[in-house]
Amino acid sequence: MTVAGEAGLLELMAGRLAHDDLTPRAAELVLAACRGEAALDRALAGAPSKAETPRERTDGPGQGIFVSEIRVRGFRGIGPQARLPLAPGPGLTVVTGRNGSGKSSFAEAAELALTGYNARWTRARHDVWRQGWRNLHQNDTAVELELVQAGQANRTTIRRRWAQDEDLAQGDWTQDNAPFDDSRWHDALETYRPFLPYSELGTVLDAQPEDLYEALHRLLGLEAITEAQQSLAEQRKRLAEIVARPYDRRERVRAELAASPDERARRAAELLGSDSPDLDAIADLALGADVGSGTDLLHQIVDLQLPPDDEIDRCRETLDLALGAVTVVATDNAQDSLRCSEILRLAIQLQESGGNQSCPVCDLGRLDGLWLHKAKERAEHLAKAAAELHDAADRLDVAVAAARALCVPTPDVLREAQDMLDTTTVLQAWQAWEDCVSIDDPVRLRQELFDRYADLVQAVDQLKSVAREQIDRRDLVWRPMAIALFEWHSQAQQALADADVLADVTEAENWIRKTAATLRSERIAPFAKESQRIWQRLRQQSNVDLGAVRLGGTRNVELDVSVDGVSNSALAVMSQGELHSLGLALFLPRAMVDESPFRFVVIDDPVQAMDPSKVDGLAQVLADVGLTRQVVVFTHDERLVEALRRLRLPATVWEVCRGEESVVQVRMSDDPVGRCLNDARAMRGDDDLPEALRAELVASCCRAALEAASHARFRRARLGRGMPHAEVERVLECALTTRQKLALAVLDDLAEQGKLLRHLEDVVGSWAVDLLQACRVGGDGGDLDVLIRDTELLAGWLQR
Repeated sequence: MTVAGEAGLLELMAGRLAHDDLTPRAAELVLAACRGEAALDRALAGAPSKAETPRERTDGPGQGIFVSEIRVRGFRGIGPQARLPLAPGPGLTVVTGRNGSGKSSFAEAAELALTGYNARWTRARHDVWRQGWRNLHQNDTAVELELVQAGQANRTTIRRRWAQDEDLAQGDWTQDNAPFDDSRWHDALETYRPFLPYSELGTVLDAQPEDLYEALHRLLGLEAITEAQQSLAEQRKRLAEIVARPYDRRERVRAELAASPDERARRAAELLGSDSPDLDAIADLALGADVGSGTDLLHQIVDLQLPPDDEIDRCRETLDLALGAVTVVATDNAQDSLRCSEILRLAIQLQESGGNQSCPVCDLGRLDGLWLHKAKERAEHLAKAAAELHDAADRLDVAVAAARALCVPTPDVLREAQDMLDTTTVLQAWQAWEDCVSIDDPVRLRQELFDRYADLVQAVDQLKSVAREQIDRRDLVWRPMAIALFEWHSQAQQALADADVLADVTEAENWIRKTAATLRSERIAPFAKESQRIWQRLRQQSNVDLGAVRLGGTRNVELDVSVDGVSNSALAVMSQGELHSLGLALFLPRAMVDESPFRFVVIDDPVQAMDPSKVDGLAQVLADVGLTRQVVVFTHDERLVEALRRLRLPATVWEVCRGEESVVQVRMSDDPVGRCLNDARAMRGDDDLPEALRAELVASCCRAALEAASHARFRRARLGRGMPHAEVERVLECALTTRQKLALAVLDDLAEQGKLLRHLEDVVGSWAVDLLQACRVGGDGGDLDVLIRDTELLAGWLQR
């Protein structure tokens, strides 16, 4: 029965995935879910998977833990401090005592010290159990648990101590005088809890169904796969909701849109009515893009642009300057001056080419040098005047062209929007302004252009104001519908993107659910088999048979119980004693797994309600468990001790007695040494036995007493030095004779057997050597009473 770690589980899952036909993404999601929620989120987001090694828990409480002593003071039925010493190794210890003697206080104290709570009080319906935790005769309250760990020489002490004014949940909780780190122990205690109080016996089936399921499930090491399945289920539910959400809302949104007079809403309703709505068109509508709607025309009206005022001012100034310049140079004689300038130019060319000659115009004057000088001066003056006139004319042409360029054509939107707005005034004003282009007279153009522009600006501003009012009214109705439409669009887009992911997640979840069921069946089979074996030992004449133990898919434990071969409900057919036996059959396999750090189990009062035959079975089961575990059983029922004696099963028995003022004493009751000595005394007083046989039997019992004391001493010494328990038992098996066993106990070395007698004579006395000789020869010729007395003395010395 092994419990795989997270790394082993991942390897196992990868191996099983390799043999199944899953889509690559579904297989990736399975492994990511096994690594944890963060890895699954990355896989769903499409991020590259990290090559991370799952962390194994390395900070637990350790391994091979045994209990060496329980100390209690001022707690429950114990007043002054009482000690319960326990042999820290495999074996069965029974703690007996009448009801009220304080024995259960030891069990409850051990559980409280290690776990921080007590199952009996947790499950109790009345507060009286929690209120009476302090002893009435002792104000100083403390519980201590001393632990021994295999391979370590030092012991660990876990202590809980309370001041007089502190309640149970408070107090000082320490481990070796340092604050107790509950987190180190929590997982191990949850999975391999070594305490079985009476309150849990018989109620294992009528408790919450998931309690036993969780306990077994943790034991099987399937937490990671369960968490992975839950993570995939949560993601599937989330994605399914995302995918279904737009289709669930579509009809409601469409009905709201169809009832609106807004043309955008009606268009959106048409789009939503399609089996496959055009998401891009819906987005354009919701975001106000150009989709040919009436509001778009209104927005175009609002966005109408006229030349800015500064540009109009510059144009007016330029035109005024050009007109002023032309007015200055354009006199009545300006044209005559231009003609005279041309005639003089030609005459000068004639004179310069032909020399002195008569004037070709009047034939009276003569074109000589003097005339030429005067003509050039006059021509220069006339040319300058002509240039100024040409320049002024050109500037006026440029200014007129710029003014005409301002008169852009009437925008088409003014005509397109006529059904929505009264654009007549603006159309007329714009057309009048546009007609300025055909005015040829610059002066008239100057007069008309700017007056018509002022009229146009006023008309456009009024139209824009009306358009804004209509937009605001329409948007007031449309805005919430646009928001709802956009939300639906976002959901639909996300649903479209997540539909394929949902299919992969669903496939991964179905696969992991099926695989988890298979793994549960495979891993619980050894536990179920062990439970069946234990039940067969405990049932003892019962007609109730326990078959398969299964972890159901509804987080419960299914028990295949039958009565005389007919299937039935365990609660319906089992007696209280049988329910106790079933509780043990389910608890002990959990406590015995190799992965458990605890090598001890503490069981409180398992004998109640059991008939004598079942007590015999219980004694055998506990003795079997004691071969590999430290089993501590608390009971007030003497039948268990009687069965152990009668069946000659090895066990240490302590008796708890309570006196006045809650003074509790713990004393050995019928330990192996005492039992052998009692047997020796009984045989010594049996006159029916032949003398020789009586002497041999008494000597045999004395040898057994010395061997038992030697075993106890050797185990205590070697385990105290940290030797593993298996090694201790292997050494003990090599000691075959009484002297060899004594050599191990006294000299700690089997090879030193030859020095044993001399050591005993020096340390104990010569009587010890004589005692060994008497035990070896069978007590011939000696006093049997002295033999028994000396054996008790030597055994007591060995046990100190």
